[in-house]
Amino acid sequence: MHILFKPLNASRRSLMAGSIRELVFGVEDGVTQNMILVAGMVGAQLSVRVIAIVAGINGIAGVLSMSMGTYLSSKAEQDVGRVNDKTVESSARSPQHDAFVMAGAYAAGAIIPVLPFAIGVDSADVALGAAVVLTALALFGLGMLKASLSNEPRLRSGLEMMLLASGAGLAGYLIGVGAQALFDLSV
Repeated sequence: MHILFKPLNASRRSLMAGSIRELVFGVEDGVTQNMILVAGMVGAQLSVRVIAIVAGINGIAGVLSMSMGTYLSSKAEQDVGRVNDKTVESSARSPQHDAFVMAGAYAAGAIIPVLPFAIGVDSADVALGAAVVLTALALFGLGMLKASLSNEPRLRSGLEMMLLASGAGLAGYLIGVGAQALFDLSV
């Protein structure tokens, strides 16, 4: 437990702080978006195999979309800063670096809720339970990491990230239940 509350050393803090926006956004978006999708598909009573395939495809699509969007937005930020003769804080970083960090962070997050479905768990409900636990732990840990870099209260940051995403996951499940009832899905 002590390791969770141990401060990062200065060199590690500096290295991570330069990409914290991409790390937090990528992992949070990857894990939350795929968890919402998985929860919705379980609510719609889709098969474990279909859920694993669709969530895997969604994860890959998210990596491509988010890394491309990060590259283009970082480049736009630099371009606007040059035009306005202003030093843009991110101008020291390259758009390519930002895109690679985003791609890796999103992929790391997106795989978490898919794991229980991909490893051969037969019951979608059991896999969903495992995915919820893994997702909650990942988001809590991400919040703690963010707080360790910003000197914010770690417990509050971990809980904030975990609880916000939990509400979104519940909404995804309820949307899936509604879709199943409305369209009588059987896949």
